[in-house]
Amino acid sequence: MFRFLFTILFAVSLVHSQSQQSWVDSLYTQMTLDQKIGQLFMVMAYPDGNNSKKIATSHQIQKQHIGGGLFSKGTIKQQLIDTRDYQNQSSVPLLIAADAEWGMAMRLTDISAYPYAMTLGALSDGQLVYALGKRIGLRKRSIGVHVTFAPVLDVNSQSNNPIIGVRSFGDDPRNVAKQGIAFMEGLQAAGLWAVAKHFPGHGAAKQDSHLALPIISSSKEVLDSIDLLPFRYLIDNKLKGIMVGHLAVPSLTGNYTIPVSTSSTVLNDLLQKKMGFNGLIFTDALNMNGITGSTNNPALKAFMAGADVLLIPEDLTKSISNIKSHYISGKITPARLALSVKKILSAKYQLTLDQSKRDFYQVLPFNSVDRYLLQEIAEQSLVLVNHNENFPIKAKSNLYFVALGIQNDNTFLKALGKFTRVRELSAFEATTHISPNETLVVGIYADTTTPWKKQYLSTTSLQQLKKLLKYKNVHVVVFAKPYVLHQISNLGECSSLLLAHQQEPAFINAAAQMLFGKIKALGKLPVTTVGFD
Repeated sequence: MFRFLFTILFAVSLVHSQSQQSWVDSLYTQMTLDQKIGQLFMVMAYPDGNNSKKIATSHQIQKQHIGGGLFSKGTIKQQLIDTRDYQNQSSVPLLIAADAEWGMAMRLTDISAYPYAMTLGALSDGQLVYALGKRIGLRKRSIGVHVTFAPVLDVNSQSNNPIIGVRSFGDDPRNVAKQGIAFMEGLQAAGLWAVAKHFPGHGAAKQDSHLALPIISSSKEVLDSIDLLPFRYLIDNKLKGIMVGHLAVPSLTGNYTIPVSTSSTVLNDLLQKKMGFNGLIFTDALNMNGITGSTNNPALKAFMAGADVLLIPEDLTKSISNIKSHYISGKITPARLALSVKKILSAKYQLTLDQSKRDFYQVLPFNSVDRYLLQEIAEQSLVLVNHNENFPIKAKSNLYFVALGIQNDNTFLKALGKFTRVRELSAFEATTHISPNETLVVGIYADTTTPWKKQYLSTTSLQQLKKLLKYKNVHVVVFAKPYVLHQISNLGECSSLLLAHQQEPAFINAAAQMLFGKIKALGKLPVTTVGFD
């Protein structure tokens, strides 16, 4: 029976492979040189209702034969309209991408967000990460998205990293790999292609590659044991795509000014030959200063180095012309062009774009499934950093609450009020009007609406917290990234210190439950650079 089933499965796989090859070869043969070159490019599309932008994108589709589009800021409603229009305008189905690391809310304003990667990095296992990845994937596919530039596999070993931060699962390469695999498998189980980034690793950067070319000074040995490790794990587990960052890595290229995204040593020798990756290779956006400030003709150089998909060139017309002239002169061979274009067409076939590029798009609503996932992630990601015999808080005791930083609303106060009588005080009132023996909860807040907002306690808040920690029974809850813990690690002892990651209702309610012992502490610190063991 086993042999029979194996034979049937092998035959089905063979037929599928032959059908794919037939579709790809037939389409490639019919395409003009301009159409083939156009397939290499993915441009930015703006679902913001701006008609002039939409006309420009339509021109790129119809006249420059681009292969795909990456949707930027706008609304889900407009993206649905634009996706349908753009697909109908294209002679070859478009590959539609989205960054959407924490769901479409990363770019769109009218859709709910999911937790950041570093919050997921605090989970003990990957089951919830897989479930979340699958749910995100299903919702993206429902609106016509085929590729997502996630997961972020950067090991955030630089706590002051200006661009990665909580977009990373943390600073432990094995945990990044574990959670990255779970997220990738969830996405790909939903029929969405995962594109891991930013190869070979942006986590040690002290510069933002949108603004300048970061220099990663790590040795080959450090890169191999830290930064490359998650990529190796995902490649071994059938990762579909990789995005290459605009980074200078002298230990790999021998040069401080050459971005790895234009280095055949990195893209061809390391990524494809040594690491065995045969999926789609995407560049990071080619209009970023990290490459435009150091490289002439970046799209051409990235392609010649081994990239397949050239993302958002600064000048599409010039980029197409450069590749075309190099092809005509023989500097780019027919085999090299065919390799990348056929890889792109094969991806479109595997994503079922051969069947219909005009699918009916409809948003899967944010429903009980999403709310359940958020609740479970919030509860299981909370980290009890330290505590003493006064934890958990005893019910029925009088409780005072102080907020430091800017809180979105009074959700935490209400959540605490479900368990005991609670009164909110200012920091000044708490240090001058209550007995040192009272039970006090201090909420530390930062703006967690985007990963790019700076999250830290002001000097004033730190001074206030230091005074509050002189009380005997103080419980501190941090609604911010774990690096904020470093600021408070030497201010004094508290009865409990809880990391709650994000300032959203699910995390706020979970934190209140944990303070009163209603749920267990299951989360672990996703970073080890904050001064706590």
